[in-house]
Amino acid sequence: MKGLRSRSRYVVLASVAVAAPLWAACGSSGGGAQASAAPPALCQKILAVLSDGPDPDADPLGYALSQIKPLGQIATSDHSVRVTLDKLIAADRSLVNSNGSDHAAKTAIARADKALNTACPGVAS
Repeated sequence: MKGLRSRSRYVVLASVAVAAPLWAACGSSGGGAQASAAPPALCQKILAVLSDGPDPDADPLGYALSQIKPLGQIATSDHSVRVTLDKLIAADRSLVNSNGSDHAAKTAIARADKALNTACPGVAS
């Protein structure tokens, strides 16, 4: 009987060790971050816009300007992605209007990029 209890403990511990990463992946990420992935077709549309235009490091204003209209034209029923896209568009506009000097806009762009990468891994990298 002692050997059976010992074996059962190992099975339970092994099961928990295997399941823990899965539970963590399915759980809420907290802090208002998006917990689920966006539909692949939506991610492809976002990727197409963000990968087009000038290099963001070489021409941050041109890059921001090039994505304002196309991002606004993306239709989605995914509320959190829509909100993130709207925030990114507003931040891009602020950056362009300030001729690149709006630090808050740069921070908002970084936050929106991070949120988009949560919804669509690698889309805003």
